[in-house]
Parts: sequence; structure tokens; C-alpha cells
Amino acid sequence: MKQILTVLFVLSFGFAYGQNFLFPNINAQGKDVENFIPKGWMLLDSVQGDLNKDNFKDLVLVIQHKESVLLDEYSELTQPRMLIILFYDNETNLYNLGEKSESFILPHDDSYMTDPYVGMSISNKGVLTIEFEFFATMGSYGSSTSSYKFRYQNNEFALIGADDYYVHRATGEFGERSFNFLTKKLKVTEGHIDSDKKKVVWRDLDIKELKTLKTFKRPFTWEIEKNSYI
Repeated sequence: MKQILTVLFVLSFGFAYGQNFLFPNINAQGKDVENFIPKGWMLLDSVQGDLNKDNFKDLVLVIQHKESVLLDEYSELTQPRMLIILFYDNETNLYNLGEKSESFILPHDDSYMTDPYVGMSISNKGVLTIEFEFFATMGSYGSSTSSYKFRYQNNEFALIGADDYYVHRATGEFGERSFNFLTKKLKVTEGHIDSDKKKVVWRDLDIKELKTLKTFKRPFTWEIEKNSYI
């Protein structure tokens, strides 16, 4: 049920989003963060780290529209967001636009839920991790966190792993899934928060090729297994 509700939330958002809002162009090159924030937008989050393994720190930004927009007659006001990935060029001392996404960073458009965007980080191996959560302030005892791991390879940001954790705050039952798309393995863990006993199951994943930021446009929309989404 958790996954079904999450998917419906995300899909309904994306459908309305595409009809009523036009995203701005992002500069291809700039000296600092301000050069990549269009008029009417603001910086929501940023992180530094070496993404392309050239020993120089790159930048990843999450920007947000300053004004709220009404997606459709049934939705609430929300502020659109963008993900921007910048590579630092040591020869020019400038940042170059490497990748952007107008849909991967979910907005906060439900007053009965906390902001789904939690944050991001870059590991010392150059892996970009983006984390989300779904926590309802009323109407549901379930809560979940999900993270996605991207690595720059073959001139694209490939999705190499993902993790999600779900807990029912009333019963204490939890479930955890850890996806490794490089080894094509899935680890499923189930249990109770008050018990050390856990059930662990490993499964093979039927994956033909890695998804990327270009092909995996929005969290929770990939049906990785039947009726199972990430």
C-alpha cells in the first residue's frame, strides 16, 4: 500500500506539472553558483565533491522557484524545483553545466506531509546520493525513506543503487530493500523495531541496462518488480 500511494502521488504531480509550468534555461557555463540560478529562483540546497574523478570539486545544486504555482484545480500551491550538476574546469576556473533535471527533485505540495526532499551527499568515490522521505502528519501511520545513488560514467549519471526503508509507526513492523544495480542483486529485510530477529531474503534483479538521470526521470516510478516500485 505504501508504494501504491507513493506512486500515485508522484505520477499525479508530474502530470499536472508538465501542463502548467515552463522551466527556464540554465547557463551552460559560469563562475559561481549565482550564475546558474535564473531570475525568480533561489538556492534550496547544494553539495560539493569530485564527481568526474579529476581531483577537483564539482557542484550539485537544488534550486526552487520563489513563487508558488497552482498545478491544477485539484492540487495545492507548490514551488517547482530543479536539480543542476556542475563540473569544475580547472583550466578556465569556471563551472560547466553537466546535467539537469526538472522532475527528479520532488516538491513539497502536500500540507499533510513533510517535505519529501531530505538532502544529498557526494562520497569520496564520487557517488551522488539523493534522499527522500514520506511522513504524513495526519491520516497515516506509515513513513518511509528512500535514497538513490548515481555515478558519473560513460558521460552520464548512472543509477547504480537504491535503498528504501518503511516502518509502520503503530505496529512497529518495518521493511528495508537495498538494490545493487551493478551486481543485479536485491536484499530484502523485514522485522520489528523492538526485536533483533530479522528475515533477510536475496533476489536477482532482471535488469538489461542501467538507468540514468535522463531515463529515470522521477523517483518511485520504476516498477522494478511486479507491483514493486522505486
